[in-house]
Amino acid sequence: MLASKDLIKEDIESININSPDWENYVPRHSGYIPEYEAMEHLAEDKIGRLIGFHVSEVERYCAEKHFDLAFLYLVSIYQACMEAELDDEYDTLGDVTHTMLRQLEDHLQACISLFKAINLSEDQLFTVASVLFDHGQKYYADDPEFLTFFEMYLFSVISSGAKATIVLDIIHEKKAAKAIPWLVSELHRKTGGQQAWEQSARQLFKKDKGVAISLLEFYRTGNKPEFVRIAGELWHNGLFRDEFASLYFETMDPADDPGLYREVTICLNDMKFSERYYRVLQALMGTGDRLSYIEKFKRDPPAYVRALSLEGKYTEALKYADQHTNRWNIVEIFTPCIQAEPKAALDLLDRKIGELLEDERGRNFYGRIALVLKLAADIPAIQADVKKLTIRIYSGFARLSALRDELRTAGLVKK
Repeated sequence: MLASKDLIKEDIESININSPDWENYVPRHSGYIPEYEAMEHLAEDKIGRLIGFHVSEVERYCAEKHFDLAFLYLVSIYQACMEAELDDEYDTLGDVTHTMLRQLEDHLQACISLFKAINLSEDQLFTVASVLFDHGQKYYADDPEFLTFFEMYLFSVISSGAKATIVLDIIHEKKAAKAIPWLVSELHRKTGGQQAWEQSARQLFKKDKGVAISLLEFYRTGNKPEFVRIAGELWHNGLFRDEFASLYFETMDPADDPGLYREVTICLNDMKFSERYYRVLQALMGTGDRLSYIEKFKRDPPAYVRALSLEGKYTEALKYADQHTNRWNIVEIFTPCIQAEPKAALDLLDRKIGELLEDERGRNFYGRIALVLKLAADIPAIQADVKKLTIRIYSGFARLSALRDELRTAGLVKK
């Protein structure tokens, strides 16, 4: 393994990233491609071709039924990628090691079906698993990603409960269960079915996102109290919050755990303000807490204006809209204002459009003006006023042909 690793490493380090092969460059997509992007593609292709060559050696070993050698050679490729140092004078790839491992993973994905078809003997499996865990402990004791890189490929060759038991015994002997929780839980499924998997997953779900989501999905429809309990444990330990917050919100009801549901909703609303989330918070938070909470959205004027409108603070909302409207946020800021206080909002919109058109130009800006006027025109109470405003803009800025075109395209002015 070490000899193979040295040869592969030498092979990888022979790659010349700094001299792109422009004569044989084939663009990955049409349109303009900056030189730095083209250089990155060429470098990735060089690395990909070389790693692909060595992965073909893995396939050759499999074809010759030397399955143990196939997996050990695979470890050699990984270690060569980790140790290889490429001269990247122009920082074309950034993290070269990451690029090499990603290329290795891409090639190995195509091998999964081959691995599943392998009839690995128990002796070969024992050799592969023993060496893999020994190698990890000897060379990658401080790198948890070594074993997780290989767990899917190792699992793909385990076709029976007896073989799963062999690997579980080795994992237990090496005290490696915490390093590969997903593999351990799936091996228990192989040995003892769903019940054994559940018992294992309940012990390991805090260690791995994959195990956690599998356990949550398992309880989602059949055992909601357990879903809530597992969700609470993960949440209060600060685990996978951003990844699972939407699942908690959609699966649970506020009555299941009001405190947890409130925290989950706040988390989601902080990521992207939503009227749907805020309506929930209005039921779970007192007025004082909510008004303190929305102060954080002052850095996001459209969100802050919407929150003020939902709280019935229309005067404050319009004042903030007046101070913070620009060409980019005019639609998002004025939508809640128009819905809440149509006449006052339209008066302000009239003035803001005039102010912005003094300095701002561009079809994308004109398109936003047309869109916000279109939204306003859908409000019965101000339809007539919107029509008058549109005609005034259309006539008053006759020199801005693109603006007039956008107003006609939106159906606000007859063509």
